[in-house]
Amino acid sequence: MARRALTKPGENYDASYQSYLVTEIEYRDGLSFKKGERIEANGGDQTEVVLVSPNGTKYRITVDNSGNLSTTQVA
Repeated sequence: MARRALTKPGENYDASYQSYLVTEIEYRDGLSFKKGERIEANGGDQTEVVLVSPNGTKYRITVDNSGNLSTTQVA
């Protein structure tokens, strides 16, 4: 694929909008999970870890204070 030079902004270019757009993209990128990243979910009513089986059934995973895992089917 040939590399092309960037063109100069047109007369409708809005520097403040472009700055906002870059900030928004960076923020939303920070919300996504990355390959190789460690994910920690704190217990409590706010956080749930739900896995989906190959047949589409959803299971919530919980852990007790001894490290024992359990699953509960959820809708």
